[in-house]
Parts: sequence; C-alpha cells; structure tokens
Amino acid sequence: MTSRLAKLKKDWMLRGWTDLPLALVNWTTGEQIELTKKGFYVAEACDGRSDFGSLAFFPDHLAVLDKLIEKGIAEPCDEGDGIDPRQRYRRAENPRLSALQWAITGLCNLNCRHCYMESPSGRYGELPTEDIMRLIEQFEDANVLGVSLTGGEPFLRKDLLTILDTLAQKRIAVSQIFTNGLLVTDEALRSIKGLDLSPDFQVSFDGCGAHDQMRGTKGIEQGVVEAIHRARAAGFQVVVSTCLDKTNRDRMGDTYDVLKGMGIQSWRVSVPQETGNWKGTTTALSLEEEAETYASLARRWLADGRPFRIELGAFFKGNPPDLPLEPEARYAPESYDCGACRQRPYLMPDGTLLPCPGYTDTHLQNQMPNLLKQDLSRAWTESPLRSILNMKKGDLLARNKECAACEWFPNCGMGCRTFALVESGDLMAKDPIACAMWKREHKKRFRELAGLGVPLANRANKSRPRIAQQLRR
Repeated sequence: MTSRLAKLKKDWMLRGWTDLPLALVNWTTGEQIELTKKGFYVAEACDGRSDFGSLAFFPDHLAVLDKLIEKGIAEPCDEGDGIDPRQRYRRAENPRLSALQWAITGLCNLNCRHCYMESPSGRYGELPTEDIMRLIEQFEDANVLGVSLTGGEPFLRKDLLTILDTLAQKRIAVSQIFTNGLLVTDEALRSIKGLDLSPDFQVSFDGCGAHDQMRGTKGIEQGVVEAIHRARAAGFQVVVSTCLDKTNRDRMGDTYDVLKGMGIQSWRVSVPQETGNWKGTTTALSLEEEAETYASLARRWLADGRPFRIELGAFFKGNPPDLPLEPEARYAPESYDCGACRQRPYLMPDGTLLPCPGYTDTHLQNQMPNLLKQDLSRAWTESPLRSILNMKKGDLLARNKECAACEWFPNCGMGCRTFALVESGDLMAKDPIACAMWKREHKKRFRELAGLGVPLANRANKSRPRIAQQLRR
C-alpha cells in the first residue's frame, strides 16, 4: 500500500470556540472555515505523519483532502516534514473572538483637540512590558486571531517591536497600526517587515494647512505627509484618518487632491465624538454642514473614478472600481445591535475591555471588566460587557415604540449605541444623529449621488406592520 502524507500550509491552524467548535483559520488573513467532524478528522491528519494511504482513511476522506490541497490549505509532504505545534487544534472556552483593537499606550507626543482618551494629560498611562506579555498570553488562551494596535501613539513604546514579535510568535496577526506618523522611521518599517507582519498603517492627517491646529502642535504637517510616503514606499497599505470640524472643513478639497496622488488604500473622514478633550467644543459641525462637506468630496471621488476606498462619517462608504459600492445594512428586531462589537472589542491602555472605543469616558466605562483582574476568556463570556454584546434591535424597539413604526428602521436600526449614550446618557435610547440623518433623507441623497437609487426602506416599505407585530408577540 502506497503511503500518502500531507500537512497544513504554514498560515493555517486548527482552532475552536464554544460557538464554533471546529474551524480552520488563516492567521495572516483572518479567514475562518467551519469544519464538519469529517472535515476536522482530515484536517487534523494533515500533520505530516498520518498516512492517508492507510485503512484509517476512506475515499470520502481522500476527497476532502484533495479539496484542501486544491484550495491551498494543505499540501503533500515527505515523511518527517511535520507542522508547527502552533498549528495543532486548540479550543478556547469562550465565544469566538476574531480581533481586538488594543490601545497599548495612553501616552502621545501630540496635543490633539479631539483626543477621546485625553492622551495629552496621560490620563490612562500605559502598562509595563510584563503586564503586556500577560495580556498577550490571555489573547492566546482565548484564541484571539488578530489585533490592531492603537494609542495614544504606539511608536512611543520602546518595547513596540517586542510586542509585535511576541504576537507574531503566538500566531496572532497584527492587522493595523494606528499612528500620527511622526515616529515612523525607515528602520522601524524594516523591523516590522522582518517579523513577517504586514499591518496596514492608519495615519491621522487632518488636512492640508489645518493639521497642526487640529493636532495642537506646530510644524508637524510635512512630517505626516512624509510618513505616508515612507510607509507606501516600504510596501505597506495606508489608511488616512481625518477628523472634521469648522476649522478644517474648507481644506478638505485640497486634502483630497493631495491624497489622491499618494497611493493610499482608504480615506476615513468623521466628526469627533463628544468625549475626552472634545467635550464643550465650539467648532463642531451641524449635521447639514457635515453632509454638505461630504457631498462635495463624494462628487469629486466619483468623478475621479473612485481612486481609493472612502468612508464619509456614517453618510457614505464606497470602494474603488474593482469592488462594488457597499449596500446599506438592513436590520430586523432579531438582529444583534452591533456586529462590530461582537467581533472586535476595544482594550484600553489600563486593561479595561470595552465594546468599542466610543465607550471611553462614559459612565459605563467603570462597569466593564479589566483584564488585570479577570481573564479575557471569562470576561468575554460572562460580564456586563456580554450583556451589551448580546443586545438586539428588538430590545431597543421595546424601549422606543415610535421606532417600531418608523419607515426607516430597517436601514437605521436606531443607530449607534455610543452616540445614543453620549448624546442622551441612555444606552437604550435611539441615536438622534442617525435618526436625523435618515429622516432628513441625507442617506437617500448620498445613495442617489452614487447611482444606487433609493435606500432599502422607503415610504412604501411593507416591513413596518411586521416589525410592530413581532414586538407584540
């Protein structure tokens, strides 16, 4: 009988969670494939030692093996050519946790007017390396697949490369590094590439001729532009993040022209939330001013052939020509309130785990678990955090009866919990910004601008009675 050996390719691992017991995951891309028991039996045998030519494997097993090889997940190998121990199956006793957004420091070298965590004051500080390493061990135990690193300014940490190397050793991908760009050197970029990591860089840039004022530090604008060029020259994708208010809205056209020629992957423009340093501001835009600014940018972006991905607040998201324009979400009472929080929570510099960064500096922050006191697996499974993650649209509709009869609910979904919390102090309230955005038909106008026609819900929508009926059951 001829022996036949195979092994998983180096980027693939076997993992499991309480809600997805058997899965193949690619640690570099985050791809997850749910497995049947038969599929798992075959994938686990792709270890370079199990003989697929033996009587332990039937024709249907070999068909699964052929499919794994065809899809580039497994490959034939010689005897003794085994897999890395980190590729072997490991189950976490918690629901799936695809990624974390992790603020590894609360310190920053700038003085941004809109910093939600008040980094200029060092309010949240940063943990010592020893605690950082213990957190990474918790990530491994919970089968966290990836992290994005933010701050404060991550490059202020002298142990940043140690953190990155440890994550890579644990097969935890680093998908993004958020930075103001001023400390991003060629040497640092080479070191990151040397760890076989390829994160996107999200660089903060608040506009040509306006960046210094928004960031509270003179003479830094050119350094940020150079950092974007430097990261692109090193082969990294760059996402540019811009905060918008009255002081820089007139600079967005010039900023668009500059970014268009820089080869960036994406541009995200948004207004700051009323937390941290931004509390009490006098330069915030009205909803109409925000919409007007975005509409001008969207027209230019569309006329230029969609040169990069663009996100204009909550008004519009669009992809380059090789990808379709994104459809609006559609909600029902049984929909979870926020899918992003369930997949990618936020870990603060002091170890507090929040549903997302928008909960920072709210009255709920102190009710959330801290991973220095409670391990991640348990915090993700049973804590006040889980009650927010499990919230459904029907729970919100039960508290806001007028929304059940609203023609826009299937699209609006009562908006974002953090905006509801910040604007009203009530987590269960409707988001007044999203409400106004839909009722004033801003979203409809942006869809029509992009040639998408009317939104999914409109004045003839037939789902309103069904929603109301479901609530009465």
